[in-house]
Amino acid sequence: MVEKQMRQGRDPSGFGAEVRLRRMQLVALGCLAVATAVFVATLFLPPTFAMRLLKAGAEAAMVGGLADWFAVVALFRRPLGLPIPHTAIIPENKDRIAANLADFVRDKFLNPQALAALIQQSDPVQRFADWLRQPTNARRVGRHTADLVNGWLDLVDDRRIQSFISDAARTVVGRLDFSPALGSVLEMLTKGGRHQQLLDAGLTQLAQWLSRPEVRDEIAARVVAWLKEDHKYKQMLLPTEWIGNQAAQAASAGVKRFLAEVANSPAHELREAFDEALQTLVGKLKTDEDFRRKGEEIKAYVLNNPELAAYASSLWKALRTWLSNDLASSSPELQRRVERIGVWLGEKIAQDAELRTSLNDHIQSIAASAAPPFADFLTRHIRDTVRQWDAKAMSRQIEVSIGPDLQYIRISGTAVGCCIGVLLFLVSHGHELLQ
Repeated sequence: MVEKQMRQGRDPSGFGAEVRLRRMQLVALGCLAVATAVFVATLFLPPTFAMRLLKAGAEAAMVGGLADWFAVVALFRRPLGLPIPHTAIIPENKDRIAANLADFVRDKFLNPQALAALIQQSDPVQRFADWLRQPTNARRVGRHTADLVNGWLDLVDDRRIQSFISDAARTVVGRLDFSPALGSVLEMLTKGGRHQQLLDAGLTQLAQWLSRPEVRDEIAARVVAWLKEDHKYKQMLLPTEWIGNQAAQAASAGVKRFLAEVANSPAHELREAFDEALQTLVGKLKTDEDFRRKGEEIKAYVLNNPELAAYASSLWKALRTWLSNDLASSSPELQRRVERIGVWLGEKIAQDAELRTSLNDHIQSIAASAAPPFADFLTRHIRDTVRQWDAKAMSRQIEVSIGPDLQYIRISGTAVGCCIGVLLFLVSHGHELLQ
């Protein structure tokens, strides 16, 4: 609003600020008027030492008051409208002020080093965790999330929005080359041996699964069933139940030993085979024409299959219905879940110093990389915006803002001038008092 009024040459200042400025201007003018009145009065009184002293003080007060009036007025406009050089400082230098203001904001507020120091001092992650741990703040986050989801549901209910989303999704899927894209994703996921960590996790889960009593019982039952089915007569003479249990334990122990061997050997042949299989798969996904054709078939199926489209539509309708009913209830489940997640997240961050340090480091890195382009944008925006303002309106806005304080300069100038005038008179005519 202020910016629009500036461009239109209107004064956006409030009435109260105008009143304060005029009041202080009257006070400063009153001081000057008193000095002038005293000076004029001394012209018609007997020239005694006291009258001449009073006249000297009043005369210097007039000079000081007028000089400071000129200095204050010259900041905002030409005194008495006269074309005096180096007056109307603010309106005449509006563009330079805009450039200096923009550079000041960029150098002092958006400097990467200053931002990094601010992040280090303020520890924003700890502050965020402390804020989020408060139940009232978690409820606020949950409420805002529910409002956001509700607004999003209203948005996507619009047929035009639904049509746009559908067209956009079909366009994205249509331009996607499934096979090379999947190959690139797998290549990224396996870079630096990350897939070996996945293999380790899988081996650990398999070992834990084999350690379960119910799994061993299942293996033993299958061994017994095999003996009874394929060796009907032998199983009558053999302790099938005992054989089943022993087989299950042996299988479990053997597999666990093998898994432990793989886990403790970074160069195990299973790992090498896993590496080779993944690399081969990545290469085929990115270059093999059969895989590419298969990817195109999958894409065509996704785009053109009516059953899949109907299924996706039914899923969305079910989700939307659940969300709408939940948000319409007195205590939405979505809001409560977000609140619990918020409190948990705050507790987790507050308890994990290493996590906080890592997040703060990432924030510093993001701020350092984002600050220069944002600073350039903001600098350009401030410079261009201020340059579009009306010079007189801008000058008037500044005068209304700081003018009352500047009037104290006029008042002080009048008082200081009076004191200096009296002092100089005493220095030059002090011998008269000694006679």
